[in-house]
Amino acid sequence: MRLMKIWYNEIKEFYMQKFIQAYIEKLDVTTIIENILTKVISLLLLLIVFYIAKKMLHTMVQRIVKPSLKMSRHDVGRQKTISRLLENVFNYTLYFFLLYCILSILGLPVSSLLAGAGIAGVAIGMGAQGFLSDVINGFFILFERQLDVGDEVVLTNGPITVSGKVVSVGIRTTQLRSEEQVLHFVPNRNITVVSNFSRTD
Repeated sequence: MRLMKIWYNEIKEFYMQKFIQAYIEKLDVTTIIENILTKVISLLLLLIVFYIAKKMLHTMVQRIVKPSLKMSRHDVGRQKTISRLLENVFNYTLYFFLLYCILSILGLPVSSLLAGAGIAGVAIGMGAQGFLSDVINGFFILFERQLDVGDEVVLTNGPITVSGKVVSVGIRTTQLRSEEQVLHFVPNRNITVVSNFSRTD
């Protein structure tokens, strides 16, 4: 019985070695290394292009958009608000394309992921509602000029109030710096009442 067990283990080890050897022989190591290097180089080039594009967009806002706004009748606060909003929109767009390109380079089925995202969207719809509320409320805040960068305001949501100087107005959040130099990030959907002490009109 013991002898049969020894033979069984030897035969098992023999065929296991044969299987591993055959598997290794079928592997094209050179092709695998080339594919990995190609993907790494592509990702590095993509990051370089992304960095350059981000710098160019920032420069465009600083050298083209801001001077154009200065030539218009908008006040300084409104100019800062619009320019920072444009930068935020450009950055969101760039990051979206960066993610899309990374997934494509890695060989992931982007179309299938997007289709799956449609199904998953039903599950995460409740979470997305908050983001959409931020964007919609932020749009009305900007469109109605309820506040601009540099304004002294009090933002109210029920019993909660936040006061300070407006630092940035984005499509999702509004940033205030209080007298204690604390920076507050307020989701736009939570802004129900705006008390603007800098508005004279």
